[in-house]
Amino acid sequence: MKGHLVAAGAVLAMAALPAQAQSKAAPGDIRAGREFAMVHCSECHVVVHRLGSPRRVGGPPDFTDVAGMPGMTRTALLAFLRSPHPTMPDLILSERQANDVIAYILSLQPPENP
Repeated sequence: MKGHLVAAGAVLAMAALPAQAQSKAAPGDIRAGREFAMVHCSECHVVVHRLGSPRRVGGPPDFTDVAGMPGMTRTALLAFLRSPHPTMPDLILSERQANDVIAYILSLQPPENP
């Protein structure tokens, strides 16, 4: 029981850290995550926002929008990727693929204001 409380406390503490601090310490290859997302996610999501390109309205969120959601962290993205969603294909990512995609999405976060 005590071990479960310690683990739960660690997850809560990590979720409370600023997303930028987590993204710098998180594993994953940003370039590999972008490439994976371009192949597997870009049919539905805007993975790389290009200046002047139209934004999709009412569909899956742009990766930039996902990255900019309040409280977005590595832990939140990992939980999302590991949970089934009726509107997404049942894409099963390896640990490395998940870490790479998460690193890419977190790299899209706006810089923190001083």
